[in-house]
Amino acid sequence: MLEINNIQAGYGSKNVLDGLSLHCLPGEVHGILGWNGAGKTTFFNTVFGFLPLRSGEILLDGKRATKHDIAFLETEPFFYPNLRGREFLELVAGKNAPGLDHWQAVLDLPLGEFVNNYSTGMLKKLGIAGAFLQNRRVMLLDEPFNGLDLESSEKLGWLLHQTKQQGERIVLLSSHILPTLTGLCDKISRLENGRILTTYLPESFAELEAGLRAYVHSKLEALTNGRALT
Repeated sequence: MLEINNIQAGYGSKNVLDGLSLHCLPGEVHGILGWNGAGKTTFFNTVFGFLPLRSGEILLDGKRATKHDIAFLETEPFFYPNLRGREFLELVAGKNAPGLDHWQAVLDLPLGEFVNNYSTGMLKKLGIAGAFLQNRRVMLLDEPFNGLDLESSEKLGWLLHQTKQQGERIVLLSSHILPTLTGLCDKISRLENGRILTTYLPESFAELEAGLRAYVHSKLEALTNGRALT
């Protein structure tokens, strides 16, 4: 189990995360949902260890979680220039890591080419392959669908379903595209003001979506009533 207990973290004198707690079980794909600026990326950076904890604890099976337990796909993964795709995967997963040809076939990656020549979508797919190949107990996927075309999005969904069936890894997934969360996640937690506001189970996903749409439309209606839109 991944236990995130009452953590605080931030930048300068400001706490972005303020008493955030979350528990996730093995085999769980857990969605993290929040408006822009809610703290999703700060949350992932803190869990991975890029950002130090100010208080609280992050435990995996009762022990302090470390970077060796976690694979992290950032929203915009960084790649060293003049590095071939295959060399990147060997760097993150080990030179003798099995399955590189499998990932080349599944994600349609030109692993023999330099990453400098990759498109945005190809870079994202390379980062996804690297995250899965590390075979860590916890995967943090921050906006993994950004930059992917329809085919690649479907393949990522398939990979996540395969991971759930294996029942070992814990996946934390954020996305601006709500249907990707409701279609993949076992639970979705609403992050707001540095805390988990509510955690929804699948039977409440429709309620979550309806509430979010109603909130947005109420803001638009208030704008329309206050001033005609041209």
